[in-house]
Formats: sequence, structure tokens, C-alpha cells
Amino acid sequence: MMQIENVFHIPTLSTQLFIILSIVSITIGLGLIIFGLVRQKNQKNSMLATCCIVFGILIIISHIIQIAVRML
Repeated sequence: MMQIENVFHIPTLSTQLFIILSIVSITIGLGLIIFGLVRQKNQKNSMLATCCIVFGILIIISHIIQIAVRML
């Protein structure tokens, strides 16, 4: 009889690799925020700058939450 765990096996990343990928993503998020702020300073009311800032903040928040959940 086949075990259900074998059928629905979902591979997961090791904790160290996951944290490295999250740190890289957080760095990319910071880069987007800095790019957005510089662009916003140079060109007022820039839609691209606003999108970069918001997207960067969302990336950082989501990865910090993922790291916190993974550490618990």
C-alpha cells in the first residue's frame, strides 16, 4: 500500500539557503526603495518611483515575516 506522504511530498529549501535567498530579496527591496526615492527626488510625481518604493517595502515585509516564521 502506498503511503500518502510519498504521493504529496513537497520539497522544501534548507533553512540556510532560505535565509540567504531572503537576505538577497531584502537587499533587492532596499535597492528598489533607494531607486524610487532618488527618482522621486529628481522627478516629482513619478509613478515608476512610487511603484518601486511600494514594491520594495512589500518585498522587505514579506521576507522578514517569512524569516520570522521559519525561525520559530
